[in-house]
Amino acid sequence: MKILDRYYKRPILYDYSFSIVLICVLIWLNYYDKITLPTGVKSSNLSSDIGAIGLTISGFILTLITILLTLKSGQILSEEKLSNSSSPFKIFLASKMYKRAIDILKYGVYSLVLVSMLIYILRMSLHTDSLIYLFYFNLLGIIIILTTFLRCFHVLGLIMKMQGE
Repeated sequence: MKILDRYYKRPILYDYSFSIVLICVLIWLNYYDKITLPTGVKSSNLSSDIGAIGLTISGFILTLITILLTLKSGQILSEEKLSNSSSPFKIFLASKMYKRAIDILKYGVYSLVLVSMLIYILRMSLHTDSLIYLFYFNLLGIIIILTTFLRCFHVLGLIMKMQGE
């Protein structure tokens, strides 16, 4: 669990660092003709799908944030005091971990929207000869989407586990 604890302290930094390292490795492999990258046209076609997936997942995460905020508001309005018999979920809503979970989800949404919009803007503005570079941004988008989704899904799983107890 120590690796996850370290990861959750700066998840966005680790996601982007991993993406950049992987992209650098692919650039190196492509430079020495170890791999062949897809054409610019294929990358361009794929970029709109990646952008749409990123924005869709950010919408789901925003929905999750809204639900958690609603549950927190309901707890505040109930004026019920915490005790030793309180459920772990109620304790979670009153703890610092609640704010951390919301921050993880919120910054995930920011990251997904940023990457999705960057891919859309690059797709519209890059010249046909430069579309090969879109492949690297598509790869960045796929990695950020995947890691953000898995991170948010893991946080949701932990919250559901607490709610079930």
